[in-house]
Amino acid sequence: MVRFIDEPEKNYIEQYDGTKEFFYYNKENPEKVIEFIETFCKHVKGPLAGQFIKLELWQKAMISGLYGFVGKENDLRKYKRLHLYIGRKNGKTLFAACIIIYELLMGGELGAECYSAATKRDQAKIAWDMAKLIIRTNQVLSSRFRVTVNGIYTLPYSDSFFQPISKESKKLDGLSAQVSHIDELHAITDNNIIDVMWDSTKSRPQPIEIITTTMGTERQSTFDDIYNYDSKVVDGVWADDRLLVFCYELDDVNEWENIKNAFKANPNLGISQSINSLYEEIEKAKTDKTKLINLLSKTFNIRQNHRHSWLSFDEFNNDAVYDLSEIEDKICIGGFDLSRTSDMTAFTTLLFDKKNHKIIAETMYWVTQKYVDTEKKVPFDRWIEQGYVRISGEELINYHDITEYVVDKVSQGYTYQFINYDRWSAAYLINELESAGFAKKYCLIPTAQGAQTLSVPMQEVGADLKTKTLIYQNNPVTKWCLSNVEVQKDRNGNYMPIKGRESQKIDGAATILNGYVSYVENANFFWEEE
Repeated sequence: MVRFIDEPEKNYIEQYDGTKEFFYYNKENPEKVIEFIETFCKHVKGPLAGQFIKLELWQKAMISGLYGFVGKENDLRKYKRLHLYIGRKNGKTLFAACIIIYELLMGGELGAECYSAATKRDQAKIAWDMAKLIIRTNQVLSSRFRVTVNGIYTLPYSDSFFQPISKESKKLDGLSAQVSHIDELHAITDNNIIDVMWDSTKSRPQPIEIITTTMGTERQSTFDDIYNYDSKVVDGVWADDRLLVFCYELDDVNEWENIKNAFKANPNLGISQSINSLYEEIEKAKTDKTKLINLLSKTFNIRQNHRHSWLSFDEFNNDAVYDLSEIEDKICIGGFDLSRTSDMTAFTTLLFDKKNHKIIAETMYWVTQKYVDTEKKVPFDRWIEQGYVRISGEELINYHDITEYVVDKVSQGYTYQFINYDRWSAAYLINELESAGFAKKYCLIPTAQGAQTLSVPMQEVGADLKTKTLIYQNNPVTKWCLSNVEVQKDRNGNYMPIKGRESQKIDGAATILNGYVSYVENANFFWEEE
């Protein structure tokens, strides 16, 4: 894991061993790739079959990003992974096949092993078959490769090759991939084959992992996990300095009826995809829901399920950090969300700046040591070092740590008018807080975690985040939690916060919502002047 520091005068990755790897943009590298593809590669299917490929601006942008940024010391590529989410018929598989052919001949890696991987071999062969056709339609390329029923090999020594590989293949062990390609990620049913392929690149100085996919209609854990991770990288919630993500999708599901919006998910519309044909599909989908689901997922890149993201990144993102010493009146509201093992425990304090009419959410998180050791996809080590998360217990959260945190806040002058909590597993902590002087009847407020209770607070929090009235101190854990919240409506139109997957925690958002239950009922009290 590395951390990228992006400043006007600097462009480097600070590695964990303390060294710094500096990068610059070398325009000659991507120009070579573009020239190679446009000189030697032809379209092999569709209305453009037989014509030399002319890369569009968006395709050149991907190549420029992948090949252009290189190290100042060693000229090795900065980016090792390219993930592309795009509507069907935009040439994503053709693009991947061209990159693989270039790497085999021009990548500079001796004995380059390239693989197209999938759960089933038929799926894995799609990009391989396309590369085979590209080679056979060009005399120069044909003279440089030997094509068999099982692979594509460079001549004269067959030391570099391209093969399709599936989950059932006996060749998954012992690979040393220069390029691994996953096509149609939504069809992959588990992480194993992706993990195996990526692990096989470790001995290569500059490998490439390419994932090309539409959204599809099946919600598989593998797709959702990778897509959600990639979305957080794009939005700046995560930092992954070796990953390039290009995601072409509608901004809103309701945009699908206007074909002018189709270009957002289909940059090749009018080139490799017919505008008239798409228009006809849109018209049919207006009266046929089954066609609409397929259109939204495969053409407009909108995931299909009954839940929707609560807020967009732009709506909830706020980099502001408040100087809490400026708040003299520390009458506040608390809210907590408890866990025991494989989850986070969180406590949020809502403070009120009457002068500037701002609400500041200060949140602390606790996790067990076992959870930190087993959950490697979340940067807990970094958050612990930064002071946003604390270790509490080996396998079970020690609720006494939360009591000590609240008591310490009181010693700093905080006065908790209310502390809202979910009743589940809270009896021990409530008894401790009561022993510490908090009135169980008046201050400690049990809060039902249902739509009827949380709907109005959820709307209030959403509005305050959008207007930047609510400031969460640019806490990266809270930002992550907010990005994970999805909303579900009951039959009465009430809102209910839910998480998309078990791994997507929303604890920080839940504590803010709990605190807002008491806030919306007593708003005047917290804003009235003394």
